[in-house]
Amino acid sequence: MDTWFTLPTVSNERPQMNNLPAYPDFTVTLSREDWRQAEFINIHKLCTVGEEVDEIKDIWINHSKESAEGIRLFHELHIRKLIGPAELFIPLFELKALLRSDSLGSIAFDQHPGFVKNGFALTTSASCYYGLEENGVVKYLCMHHSLPPAEREIARIIKSFSLIFVNWYSCNIQTP
Repeated sequence: MDTWFTLPTVSNERPQMNNLPAYPDFTVTLSREDWRQAEFINIHKLCTVGEEVDEIKDIWINHSKESAEGIRLFHELHIRKLIGPAELFIPLFELKALLRSDSLGSIAFDQHPGFVKNGFALTTSASCYYGLEENGVVKYLCMHHSLPPAEREIARIIKSFSLIFVNWYSCNIQTP
């Protein structure tokens, strides 16, 4: 029996969990596979990002098919090991101001008790952002469910903080 996946890649990292939400306004619930699928990364890691993307492109080209239902399936799964931490150092209050977001939420995972330790979520009219922060400093910043206007937000973030944005699923890299 063949094993097929609905994603070509996943992160090898999983955040720590705890019993209390980091922020009370709302909770964003992700699947475990969603973790770091579309994320902002320090620009000095661009070459490493390119290496990871090349591995994922190979899976798209040589190890995928479309199901009868029109869903793309992947016979191999690339586990991102090279990229490591995103290496961000963004003051959370600056990110909130840039995105014009008033509330802070927490992160939970489907079918997993608790909340992501040091996890935060921000919403805008175009998207939901989530990540990890330590003492008010964003260390990981990811995107979950976005609309087309989010492209302007992405451009502002990568330009303001000298980052790149990577959508691992689609092998898309945006630079400032």
